[in-house]
Amino acid sequence: MRILVSGATATMREIASSPDRGMYADWLGVLTTPQTGNRLCSLPYPWAADNAAFSAPDDDKFWRLCIDSWNMDRHHPPMWVAVPDVVADHRATRRLFDDWTSHWRYEIGRIPFPLSFVLQDGCTAGEVPWDEIEAVFVGGTTKFKLRESEPLIREAKIQQKLVHIGRVNTLQRLRFAFDVGADTVDGTSFSMFPKTYIPPAVQYLRRLSKSPTLF
Repeated sequence: MRILVSGATATMREIASSPDRGMYADWLGVLTTPQTGNRLCSLPYPWAADNAAFSAPDDDKFWRLCIDSWNMDRHHPPMWVAVPDVVADHRATRRLFDDWTSHWRYEIGRIPFPLSFVLQDGCTAGEVPWDEIEAVFVGGTTKFKLRESEPLIREAKIQQKLVHIGRVNTLQRLRFAFDVGADTVDGTSFSMFPKTYIPPAVQYLRRLSKSPTLF
């Protein structure tokens, strides 16, 4: 499981060039947002793009991020791009997904990058557009994330989709994400205080990798 870090450019570059970089190589990645642009995509880590719906949604900036992600396709493609969503509202999120995918097909002629569908409160496995995506992003309220998302995560693994969980800022949340089989996570603590939170989190994941999981 990888921690995708948004921002923290200097620290991420420092880690990537440090003698200890091998210790972090399998556990870190980059989460690009409309606010951070694609500055970090040159780092030697897997990366993905979020739409920032939880913090500061901006369709124009997201569209520019989509263009940047498309331009990265040949030499460092993203794992996925999270389609715009509405926090804690599955129906509105599904409408936005259909609107954006139709827009891309009209403007570009195809979907130019792997998509992630954001799981929100009220979502069921039968309502996820599995055939159109490569990943799911577990969003929603804390209750949904911790108590209601596991059946969706299990189905995502059956469908061979990547699973990302947002707002993972504690070791307890890391353990939850690891146990349910998440491939990636993100959290503001790793972005705002990277030198404080990244090293112990990576050490914790390394220890967890040697223990049994639920999946």
